[in-house]
Amino acid sequence: MMTVDMYIALVFLLMVISFVLQYFLRRKYNITTPLRFFVNTIHKWIEIPLIVLGSVLFVLFWIMEDWVFVYLLMAVTLVILCHRAFVSYKYEREERQYMITLVDFGTFCIFFCILLVGYI
Repeated sequence: MMTVDMYIALVFLLMVISFVLQYFLRRKYNITTPLRFFVNTIHKWIEIPLIVLGSVLFVLFWIMEDWVFVYLLMAVTLVILCHRAFVSYKYEREERQYMITLVDFGTFCIFFCILLVGYI
């Protein structure tokens, strides 16, 4: 079983790797930070309820301390990142913002796998 210090070190290492990858992708492909958050209204109407659902799950976990809510929160986060990457790829392919979202998705997947392996 991993200690809390090991988890903190792994999360820090994942964040550093993610930031370095994002930095090099932004430099290599000249990716700028988007000026708007949502691509279109359909994207907004799908993503806002998912963000609210994730917030509710976080509060429920905070109150009840049941790990089922953490797993559901992980699933909602991964769905949000997949949806954001798909919409960015589909509607704004030339801006290449989907590459940054996919790096975030990979980072969250690795983090969630480490969390799951540590608590199973």
